[in-house]
Amino acid sequence: MPIIRTQQDLRLAQNLPFCYLCGKAFNSRDIVNRDHLPPSTLFDKEDRDPPLILPTHKSCNSHEHISDELLGQFFTYFRGKTQKPRSRRLDIVDDLKTNKTFSLSQSFDLHHFIVRCLRGFHAALYWEWLPEKMDNAIHPPIRGGKLDGATRRPTDKLQEMLVKDAGVSQHALLCGILKKNRVARNTDRVVTRNGKCTFECIWTHLDNGTPVSVFGIKIYEWQCFDQRFGYPSRGCVGIYSPPSGRPRNGTKSTALEFPFTNDNELDPFGS
Repeated sequence: MPIIRTQQDLRLAQNLPFCYLCGKAFNSRDIVNRDHLPPSTLFDKEDRDPPLILPTHKSCNSHEHISDELLGQFFTYFRGKTQKPRSRRLDIVDDLKTNKTFSLSQSFDLHHFIVRCLRGFHAALYWEWLPEKMDNAIHPPIRGGKLDGATRRPTDKLQEMLVKDAGVSQHALLCGILKKNRVARNTDRVVTRNGKCTFECIWTHLDNGTPVSVFGIKIYEWQCFDQRFGYPSRGCVGIYSPPSGRPRNGTKSTALEFPFTNDNELDPFGS
């Protein structure tokens, strides 16, 4: 099973022969850039090493800069950290006493960020391109507020096939699959940013035979973000289906039963 967690593993990922964003192979005429994934703005200075760095075309990666800044300030706010007023692009106003909602001065797409992480982790683990327009169903770690541009939900075929009610039961099911396979030491994994970012996935299929990856992503304690709005904590979990099917070295979900603790059914990395 592929695992990326050492500096040597992470350095190897920098040698990808293609841009993980557009999928095209590099040639001698390309201007190659490097994308730190997830972006460094999300992490404290002491947690920025070792990073996952993937090669991209400069033109492919250039438009993500402002989005990365907004994400960093979003994380700063929800982690209870202070930020310098002069550098602040994102103003957040919340109302915990009435509607338990919040608003942002600028919009950003949290779903797009998670998909971007998926594409990078997939490329690093399996050395193959994952297109942005793929079938996926993602449960983000926050539901207690409106993210403006980030409120978009997937409406593809996979969403229709798998997530009928898009509710708690589906989220808990995916978390349980990951927890069982983790106990069996049966997950593909990326660990980076001083252990403050973890991605895990396993491969299975739907009843109709469609191959899917069940995944979870943890960045700091973002499963607790929802608690400030009075909701139970929940992590980030979901599924995606590459057009090319399961990678050759993608680890299949175990068919055996392994007991695991499950005090929080909505956190794929919790006990």
